[in-house]
Amino acid sequence: MNRNVLILGSRAPMAIELARSFHKHGNRVVFADSLKFPIGRWTNTIVKYERLPSARHQTLQYVDAISRLVAKYAITDIIPCCEEVFYIARYKDKWNCKVWTSDLTLLNTLHNKETFAQACKTHLNIPETISMDQFTDWSHSNEYVFKPKYSRFANQVFIGQFITHETVRFPENWIAQKKITGKEICVYSIWDKGKLKGYACYEPLYRAGKGAGIFFKRTENEQVKNQVKSLGKAHNYTGQLSFDVILSNDNKEAWFIECNPRGTSGAHLLNSQLAACFFKEAENVSTDSKDYMLSSLMLFTHPVQFFRKKMKRAKGVIFKTNDPLPSLLQLLSVVELVYLKFSKKVSLLEATTYDIEWNGNES
Repeated sequence: MNRNVLILGSRAPMAIELARSFHKHGNRVVFADSLKFPIGRWTNTIVKYERLPSARHQTLQYVDAISRLVAKYAITDIIPCCEEVFYIARYKDKWNCKVWTSDLTLLNTLHNKETFAQACKTHLNIPETISMDQFTDWSHSNEYVFKPKYSRFANQVFIGQFITHETVRFPENWIAQKKITGKEICVYSIWDKGKLKGYACYEPLYRAGKGAGIFFKRTENEQVKNQVKSLGKAHNYTGQLSFDVILSNDNKEAWFIECNPRGTSGAHLLNSQLAACFFKEAENVSTDSKDYMLSSLMLFTHPVQFFRKKMKRAKGVIFKTNDPLPSLLQLLSVVELVYLKFSKKVSLLEATTYDIEWNGNES
């Protein structure tokens, strides 16, 4: 059955991947976001781009706008891709369609790094994690990672440093997590009522700064997959669910350090299979041996590596010959983010989520 899909968070390249897959399989796609020039606005696989109020700063207006779009386009499925997922989860019962998210309480538990560690240690192997205001072993603080309970892109992180309880202003909003040394991998998965529908595991070989991966190499780890399946099933999860994992140097233990209850770049590894992950019963797993990358970011942040043979064999995730505008016009998206950076006095990475992020205290 062809469906009318409303995809939120069209600023994310993975949202374009979703739209292309849904369109290829005969579905009607509408994009919406609160940015004026998100990169997904230009894809020819959607019927319309609709601009929304800020989910974070104009929540009720945002929810009303979603309601209008659901009615206007006879939407059958709402798929949030970024942190607007928390606002959608809070009001999901307002819409008479399939909303691909779990309830807000669960999402917040997973997003908060302290409660994630506490609530999920039965199913996942998680390093020792406590609230920073309860941490006392300061003489060994270099053996821990300190980061805000609500954060993204590895922003504001102290790793391998000697710090004191006075280093940050509000330690009750931070965690101390035992530092694990090893190789980092990431998991992206799609769920419907506790059933795993899509799965990709990958190594982010290159990053933009400390945080977001921009070059993705598929990998496999059965220990990781089994733990993810255990958690998703136990919580009857619906929606997109992602994890950051560190494989210990002896490769015997997989340690889950963070959870992102939203979409991530792992969607690129499932590419054309994405529509089936949402709308068909079978479990879909990435088996593509290709490497994928965000080409423009690789060129800008790692120019020397970009021209190596390995990069030439990798597949760019934005440019497509039959859908070229997202790549050709992405500079407009960057300009808008730079404007937000200076007007809101935040970093460029913070500008990418300024109007949609969830930090646990939003009304």
